[in-house]
Amino acid sequence: MDTIKIGAVELMGRAVLAPMAGAGDRAFREVCAAYGAAMTVSEMVSAKALQFNDKKTKDLMELGDAARPSAIQLFGSEPGVMAEGAKRAMEFFPDLIDINMGCPAPKITGPGAGSALMKNPPLCGEIVAAVKA
Repeated sequence: MDTIKIGAVELMGRAVLAPMAGAGDRAFREVCAAYGAAMTVSEMVSAKALQFNDKKTKDLMELGDAARPSAIQLFGSEPGVMAEGAKRAMEFFPDLIDINMGCPAPKITGPGAGSALMKNPPLCGEIVAAVKA
């Protein structure tokens, strides 16, 4: 079996569960891990919503040991907000933080997040640096 390493996290296999809004809850991620997903990823979590301590947003980040390794995916377009979101996400002990830079949905790209970030590489760099710090 192939091993892929992301930092200190080892993935035993190549199949990684994609984040799926409205479908990828904790139970679904645990089932996917039981059937061989090498890693699971939360549904997209709004870094801005985390600032408001929204319960529904926090529920998206609930991780169980049965679905590890597991990542929490954040989206947003403001480096400071994304950094604060990452700090709050770390309270749920993810193995990785995934920054969404691929979602094409208009409600995500409209404010400049998701795939809209690909139009602004310097901003992408600022977001990654802020989250990493």
